[in-house]
Amino acid sequence: MITSRSTTEPTIMECPIGVVGTGVMGASLARNLERNLKQPIAIFDLNQEKVDVLLAQHPEADLRGFSEVGEFVGSLKHPQVVLLMVPAGKPVEAALASLCAELEPGAMVIDGGNTHYIETEKHIAYAAQHGIKFIGMGVSGGEQGALWGPSLMLGGDPSVWEALKPLLEPIAAKAEDGQPCVTLVGSGASGHFTKMVHNGIEYADIELISEAYTLLRSAGLTTKEVATELSSWNQGKNRSFLLESAVEVLSVKDPTHEGSLVDHILDQAKGKGTGAWTVMAGADYGVAVSIIGASTFVRSASSAVREREAWLHPEGEQTPRLNVSPTTIRDAYFTARLIAYQQGMSLLAAASAENNWGINLADISRIWRAGCIIRAGFLGDISAIYENDPESASFTATEPFRGQVIAGMHSLRQTVAGASLAAIPIPALATSLNHQTLLETPRLSTALVQLLRDYFGAHTFERTDAAGSFHIVWEDDRQQIQTSS
Repeated sequence: MITSRSTTEPTIMECPIGVVGTGVMGASLARNLERNLKQPIAIFDLNQEKVDVLLAQHPEADLRGFSEVGEFVGSLKHPQVVLLMVPAGKPVEAALASLCAELEPGAMVIDGGNTHYIETEKHIAYAAQHGIKFIGMGVSGGEQGALWGPSLMLGGDPSVWEALKPLLEPIAAKAEDGQPCVTLVGSGASGHFTKMVHNGIEYADIELISEAYTLLRSAGLTTKEVATELSSWNQGKNRSFLLESAVEVLSVKDPTHEGSLVDHILDQAKGKGTGAWTVMAGADYGVAVSIIGASTFVRSASSAVREREAWLHPEGEQTPRLNVSPTTIRDAYFTARLIAYQQGMSLLAAASAENNWGINLADISRIWRAGCIIRAGFLGDISAIYENDPESASFTATEPFRGQVIAGMHSLRQTVAGASLAAIPIPALATSLNHQTLLETPRLSTALVQLLRDYFGAHTFERTDAAGSFHIVWEDDRQQIQTSS
């Protein structure tokens, strides 16, 4: 059945793109496309009632509704382009199978959901068997971003970009210099991998801000004063959407009690999986994403209700006092935030190298400047560093960030030490301190780790004064033998 906003039958093959899925994100992106492309947009859902509701809610938009796949595909211009906005997993698989049976070779299917990148690789291979090009696209910005301008991270066959560019650039967020925050970040599953890492950084920054809030409250500030303090931090290149969001959230009064809403919120947080995926990817690619890990696992620990109750002090809740100034906490937060972003960039670089994705970190930093959740004022400087040196091992080791990190480490140490003495848990800030200290330490405890691995499992070790791998015959005369040169 075909439903449209007009009483006339829609012209066949007149829609430049079709959207599968009428949920919040799918509906918002469809309206964004229609508004900016000024062309009819096809929408599809297996449930005709959902299609009818969406069309009735937005009669001003030229949306063409379908609940039959063949008719939906038949409404698309060539080359046929379909945007999937359905839940990851089985729904994507089912939608792709149905579309591959109807689309013509050369068509493009974009998955705009949070599909795990390993599944995306499978979808690319499946679609290719049917002559279809599958593109995994990270979409960041939430409902409002989808409607008014998201950050879009595409990954797939580079040949698709010229066809998709005129469809996606108009709907993307625009940075302060007017550049659209959308690009083909690389080949293969790089788009969904990039969005996953974006979300991992988001986990870290949310936790760092939350820990800063806790420290400021422990230093004697009221919730209202913390909001004012965070607002003063959110200036210039230090500004960010998450800081801005924290200020707004902390300023909300509770609708049923005296005081702030945050004071009546259960301290048990959860996540949707992308944080955990980022941690697992860090382990897979041998990249330390410890701050993201700490920020993910603190949510798990916060929800371990029975275990927490077993350790509650019998005297009940106590309010620790922190002897650290708000300025010191501010500088500690800014330093830790940079270290967390660097961990994400390091993971992107490692995965790109291993998979030959060709990820451009300068472009990724550029399209994160607007629309997405982790947008921040300093991303332009990060982009410039990678533009100048695409193989940079660390943007934090390059000015202007190197000086900022060096100067901020003292505040980070003071903050972590003060919180530890006051018995205030700050896992993300503490992990940031340990990670950066590890990078700056000339000789680490991992020398002993190498020997213990060789002792227990004959994994060999490397020496400082000779090339190659070595092993000690521990069970016999403990003679050293060289296993490779």
